[in-house]
Amino acid sequence: MKKVKMISLLLIIALLTSILYGCGQKQQANQQQQNKPKYPERSINVIVGFPAGGPTDLIARGIMPIVQEKLGVGIGVTNMPGAASATAASQVLSQPKDGYTLFFGSEIMSTWQTMGTIDLSPTRDFIPVKIVAQAIPVLAVPPNSKFDKVEDFIKFAKENPGKLRISTAGPATVPHISGLLLEKELGCKFTFVPYEGGRPAITAAMGGQVDATIEMVQSMVEAHKSKQIKILASFTNEPIEGLDIPAIGKIFPELSKYLPYGPYFGLFAAKDTPQEIIDVLKKAMDESIKDQRWLDYCKKLYLIPVDYSGQEAIKFLDNWTAKSAYILFDAGVAKNNPEQFGIKRPN
Repeated sequence: MKKVKMISLLLIIALLTSILYGCGQKQQANQQQQNKPKYPERSINVIVGFPAGGPTDLIARGIMPIVQEKLGVGIGVTNMPGAASATAASQVLSQPKDGYTLFFGSEIMSTWQTMGTIDLSPTRDFIPVKIVAQAIPVLAVPPNSKFDKVEDFIKFAKENPGKLRISTAGPATVPHISGLLLEKELGCKFTFVPYEGGRPAITAAMGGQVDATIEMVQSMVEAHKSKQIKILASFTNEPIEGLDIPAIGKIFPELSKYLPYGPYFGLFAAKDTPQEIIDVLKKAMDESIKDQRWLDYCKKLYLIPVDYSGQEAIKFLDNWTAKSAYILFDAGVAKNNPEQFGIKRPN
């Protein structure tokens, strides 16, 4: 009998010990959760590698105020132009990987290695939180230009190699590559004048400092409507909905296999940023790209809204990088062979 009582007592003690231990563990876990820093607790800085007013800047300033509302903290957009946005990217990578300094990037990231700008990759050195939009490049001339049709512009370029000067946002940008495609497929020759960003390139064309520019339609559509610049054609196979602008792929079918060829834009975090921070940012971006204000903004600027994150974003970026790298390399513009960075030629 005493033995039974002793066993019962031991069982009760063991049970109580287990309960107390479990409570202690739960209390400790709750304490750790309370002590764990919440993200975000303060303002976030998003760095754009181009001047204010250019396509990357316009898109960042269209989406980030909505993200700011979703996160409940301030988000500042800082312009840091230079070295095809590599200066801004390097600044982001030099900061703590805590999600408070982010990079709003564009397609130029995909050319850094091949062009010898900097040995950084959009998927090796960054985490693509969300690719939110793609844009459409167009060819435009000053308002008093003698060219009213893209056919006449190309004909003159063929007959006068190198005489026409085209401003671009810089070497290896989509505008530059678009011009290279014209040279390669149509047999013409231009002189490319690089600027640090799309806005200065457009301003140069509006003022007649160059004969033409290739830039994103959203950056020139208002100037086109007010006759401050003339858009001759879009780098598409079909006309842009809502705009009376010829599609260059319709006029020159030899270009159609490359079109549409437009840049991407999105939010990036430095590699090694904790996954829980990426998850918070992604959730806010998921909500923001569905917001009617963003959809209206895209429509107003003739942007194509997209939604790539995670492995889907990595696949998209790797494919885009391969295409641009080999266009530049085959044109003799690239400094480096893409193969040395493990970039495979697209099929």
